[in-house]
Amino acid sequence: MAIPILPIAGAVLKYGPVAAASLAALAYMRAQPAHADERAEDLLDEVDEGLNATRSHEGRQLNTRARTRRVIRVGSKGPGVEVDAAFLGRVRMRRV
Repeated sequence: MAIPILPIAGAVLKYGPVAAASLAALAYMRAQPAHADERAEDLLDEVDEGLNATRSHEGRQLNTRARTRRVIRVGSKGPGVEVDAAFLGRVRMRRV
């Protein structure tokens, strides 16, 4: 029975560059020492859980904050992983 080369080659051409770029980015990140800005870490730790948006007095700036914390477990009593995701955002508009 012959192996269908054309569909396999199409998948390699389609997903190969993405996989190669991902591996190159991973190798680059591992080669560079990571620097964590403690001020940013402290700000993200202070964000309350949920979504909050505020507007400045002038109405030109919108600040948003969001945070979610979840525990994901394998099975009912299996090992778990806590996921803590925080987001700070700002959109500022000015007339020029």
